[in-house]
Amino acid sequence: MMEFFIIAGLIFGVLATHEIGFRLGSMVRTADEPFDRQVGLVRASTAALVAFLVGFAFSGAASRFIDRMDIIVKEANALGTAYLRADTLADPQRSELKAALKEYTADRVQLLSGERRERIAPLLAKVGGLHERMWRAAFKGTQENATLALLVMPPVNEVIDLHAVHLAMARRHLPLPIMAVLLGTAAVGIGLIGFGNGRLGRRFTLLDSVYGVVLAVALWMTIDLDYPALGIIQLSNLSVVEALAAMK
Repeated sequence: MMEFFIIAGLIFGVLATHEIGFRLGSMVRTADEPFDRQVGLVRASTAALVAFLVGFAFSGAASRFIDRMDIIVKEANALGTAYLRADTLADPQRSELKAALKEYTADRVQLLSGERRERIAPLLAKVGGLHERMWRAAFKGTQENATLALLVMPPVNEVIDLHAVHLAMARRHLPLPIMAVLLGTAAVGIGLIGFGNGRLGRRFTLLDSVYGVVLAVALWMTIDLDYPALGIIQLSNLSVVEALAAMK
């Protein structure tokens, strides 16, 4: 639902800023060729700046999206490795560690599915307890065997560390001041197009609509990539699903 509000807001913003610019331009329709040339220069410069800012923001959002995907794969690999190496422990630590890892992996599948957002807070609240169960079982099972500890403890430690990294990446977005500058500059660019049309007393509906739609889509894709949990573009949890399926 959130993605539709974002799209609707961007389209409304394009229409509103163009209309405001058109009305302002209609109010100053006196013949002034130097002024019109300056308006054209500023309009072209603003459009170039908008293109640069959108490209910069999109590149950063795409890079962060890929980083999030890589962390999910690393987490799935760490969970699978820790589960396999738990077989080297004796019971009851082996069963305890495997049960904690399996429950933890099942929770990660739910967290990354993008469904039932009301479940996110309770699942995150469980993480600390599951980490403690994993570490305690691994520590007790290896405390008298240094070689075994070197085999079992690192992947368990990596699972715990990757949770913090995953949370940090989930909270990492384009800084709000930069996003505000991007949207504000885009609004000024659309407004200048409307202003020029108002000076001429004509509406170039088709051409302006094409540019407005392309700009709105580019902005939407940038925002959607940067907030994958809220939009249409979602992170894939397939690697974690496969890791859970392998925990038989």
